[in-house]
Amino acid sequence: MKIETYPIGQEASLTAYIPDAEYGYGLTRKRPGILLAPGGAYLIHATREKEGVALDFVARGFNVYILNYSIGFTDRPSKEVNQCCTDSHYPKPVLEMLEAIHWLKANADEMNLNSDALFLMGFSAGGHLCASVGTMWKDPKLTSQLSFIPEQDELKAAGMVLGYPMIHPMSEGKFVVNDPDEPDALLMKDFLFDTRTPSREQMEETDLRTKVCKETIPAFIWHSTDDTVVNPANTTEFVLALQKHGIDCQYHLFDHGGHGLGLANDTYARTPQEDDREIALWRSLAESWMKRRIA
Repeated sequence: MKIETYPIGQEASLTAYIPDAEYGYGLTRKRPGILLAPGGAYLIHATREKEGVALDFVARGFNVYILNYSIGFTDRPSKEVNQCCTDSHYPKPVLEMLEAIHWLKANADEMNLNSDALFLMGFSAGGHLCASVGTMWKDPKLTSQLSFIPEQDELKAAGMVLGYPMIHPMSEGKFVVNDPDEPDALLMKDFLFDTRTPSREQMEETDLRTKVCKETIPAFIWHSTDDTVVNPANTTEFVLALQKHGIDCQYHLFDHGGHGLGLANDTYARTPQEDDREIALWRSLAESWMKRRIA
């Protein structure tokens, strides 16, 4: 397997996990791909949603490309200063993911990628990023800012896999992402809006429940009802919007699991409860969903 890192624009990069093209003696084929966006509140990149997830899906027959997109902090120690140390703001990560899709499809032969089978996968804030691209990949307000002119539907991915996605960052109710007593909530406002007192219009611009349209890509989504970080009701409303517009969707709402489990296995579990075989089923379910769409 080849593991390489490629620059995307000035700040982002792709870490590519590309298995050998040969799957049997003398037999080769291009593989489906996953463009992976870890979570981390747009402030950091969550460790448990990066390499472990990539290797799990490589073993399931996918090439995986981790998008190291722009975030609020250049490193974890700098987060302690309680102020974003970047000039980058949303929607820059969205533009970087669109640039990455273009780059991957343009280099599909080198990547051994079936460019018609490129999926987006994201968790929490990474889920918000993937769903932003999945709903707005054709929005001229975004595409006009790219370094290239998109050809037809080249930026349309085959589908998106969203784990406990942050569908609406400034959610209603008592959730960590909207708690004024939580430092990360204020820092996320810095990154998303470049202000800690965003207008209603600014907040609505990041609410993906309102962005679903007939061009939205198919979705596989999983969440837990006891998530206290991001509002699972927003995810359900996003799914209802997909149904309203006739977009294919598979939705799994678990009655437990909280937030941020990633693979939900013992490798990354911080407590015995996070090693959860029931939640871990999402991986096989997502694999089946993606491969059925390819077929």
